Amino acid sequence: MLSNPFAPAEPFGQAEKELDKRDRALREEHPDTAALRHRAHYLSEIGDLAGALEISEQLLAERVRALGEDHPQVLTTRHNLANLRGRAGDAAGAAEAFERLALDMERVHGPDYIYTVVSQRAAVRWREEAEGGSQGTE
Repeated sequence: MLSNPFAPAEPFGQAEKELDKRDRALREEHPDTAALRHRAHYLSEIGDLAGALEISEQLLAERVRALGEDHPQVLTTRHNLANLRGRAGDAAGAAEAFERLALDMERVHGPDYIYTVVSQRAAVRWREEAEGGSQGTE
């Protein structure tokens, strides 16, 4: 029996369903979320890293509520927040945040996903800084 060449293949059908689910979730995100993101970026740019951290934590909480823990925008927000934490002088906190993020990236996207690798490298970088530099590494 021949299959219909115009019918969507199962993997594509699943992908369309996932995209539709994500689009609905994004529409449910609070309208002020974009304002939070812009505010955090602005505060970071003018050097108010403590303020940027506070706003970014609010942004993360809002996105988790609206989109769920594993949504790509939530993972990106966690990446940005971890980086801000390190820039604000909390290298150990940044390392811990990137270590948790790398585990979640690997769980959600796999070990070879570019942002899994980026998160792992950032965790190592911030861990080295927290421990006083790259002592003992080559």
